[in-house]
Amino acid sequence: MRQAYRLGGTVCAALGAAEAVWLGQDLVQFRAEGAVRVWAGLVVPVGGAPLVTSTVDLLLLGLYVAAAVASLKPGGVGVLGAAAVVTLALRTPTVYLLAPSAGGGPPGLQGALLLTAGAQIAGALVLLLVVRRTGEDAPAPPRPAAGVLAGMLLLVVALIAGVLEFSRRSDPRAPLPPGFFWRTAKGGYLVDSQLGAPYEWLVWATAGLAAAAGLAAFARAPFARALGISVAALATVTAVPVIGTSRIDAPGADDFAAAFAVGAALVVTLLLVPGDLAAVGVPGGDPYVEAEIPAAADNLSMPLYEQTAVLPVFGSYGQPPPPGPASEARAAYLQDPP
Repeated sequence: MRQAYRLGGTVCAALGAAEAVWLGQDLVQFRAEGAVRVWAGLVVPVGGAPLVTSTVDLLLLGLYVAAAVASLKPGGVGVLGAAAVVTLALRTPTVYLLAPSAGGGPPGLQGALLLTAGAQIAGALVLLLVVRRTGEDAPAPPRPAAGVLAGMLLLVVALIAGVLEFSRRSDPRAPLPPGFFWRTAKGGYLVDSQLGAPYEWLVWATAGLAAAAGLAAFARAPFARALGISVAALATVTAVPVIGTSRIDAPGADDFAAAFAVGAALVVTLLLVPGDLAAVGVPGGDPYVEAEIPAAADNLSMPLYEQTAVLPVFGSYGQPPPPGPASEARAAYLQDPP
């Protein structure tokens, strides 16, 4: 099992390194300020050519780093599985769009991007095999109340996204051309980056993953924590460009939905983050609590003066007071009646 964790960590490190290279290229080519403004949807690159990366790549980089770190300790299999599922959902259309038959950018760049997307799909499949191999080492499920509330919020996010997309398609004031949805799902419109998924695919993938994570949180599945937090992060990065281009004087339904998604994602993350220190890999804990509670429980049957002897006295925890007349008088006063 330890070898499986090492394999998962190595795969995540390699995928994260590839994402970091493309993100670094955009930061250098467009400078940091320009790349961030494009990622936020505030500006469009000169000439209309999209960046290689988007906010989705920032999410994937964070997931790969978190999964690589989680693979160093038992119980990190949930993060590996979440990274695999999100990668498959976001990179499957990218492979199709970058295929030679779909056209695209310069042949050299297109081939490198296709290799990256294909490697991410293959890496995600390897991570799923690692999850299957380490399935017995499942992480702790969410707490009952936290799981129910987080599941409700995730299901509401999925419902709102689906309703808005259906309303866009059926709006009589702005009718869409025939076949718009299918062409958009295939990349005909609104691809925000060369490694990105079509907008419609991204929205529906977010809605589907949010629904799956919500049901998993309701059922208190072992992987509900990692999947719910990952989907919350995906909903946030999907909403960022919408919020960045919203009009404060005349917000629309998409703006309110994006703001709700960000708020719900924050609450879901707080609810699903492991609450105990051991679950997140923090060594130790409160040594006084761990040492004091068993001792106090064991001393309940002792005479009262013996119980008082284990209290913190003279700056040394658990050390009884020094012998002397005062302590002897106190012991005689506190002894049990005959």
